[in-house]
Amino acid sequence: MTTLTRSLLQLGAITGLFYGCGSSGGLPGVTPSVAISSPTSNSSVSLPLNKQIAINFNTNYTIKAPGTCAGAQNCGHIFVLIDSSSCNSATLAYNTLASSSPTSADFSKCTTATGQHTITLELRDDTGAAVMGVLGNPVTTQVTVTTQ
Repeated sequence: MTTLTRSLLQLGAITGLFYGCGSSGGLPGVTPSVAISSPTSNSSVSLPLNKQIAINFNTNYTIKAPGTCAGAQNCGHIFVLIDSSSCNSATLAYNTLASSSPTSADFSKCTTATGQHTITLELRDDTGAAVMGVLGNPVTTQVTVTTQ
């Protein structure tokens, strides 16, 4: 066996290990992702009377209401958080739950609705468990905005 052949076999084995790692990581070869397209980070946002702003996002997951994926791979929903858990609904692990884009972030649940806030989206599987990336970290994205 040549050195090149041996190196290629080792590379294939290592690649296979990475694709097999993580729970709720999706199908082999699919790296789960989520990204906020608006608002942009470091932007100012005017709060309407209901104190909810639209959050547009992109993901390579199919986004549906919890429990409705019927076993489909790469299917789940999004937890919307403001300032970590500071602005969550009283008995829930999130501020709002997204099953489509756009969704909303509800600043009326914050002690102070105006000011600088960090909005985080967490990709969750159909059961609500965090979707893990290839390196075993939860798949998230965030932006910082100033509401007025």
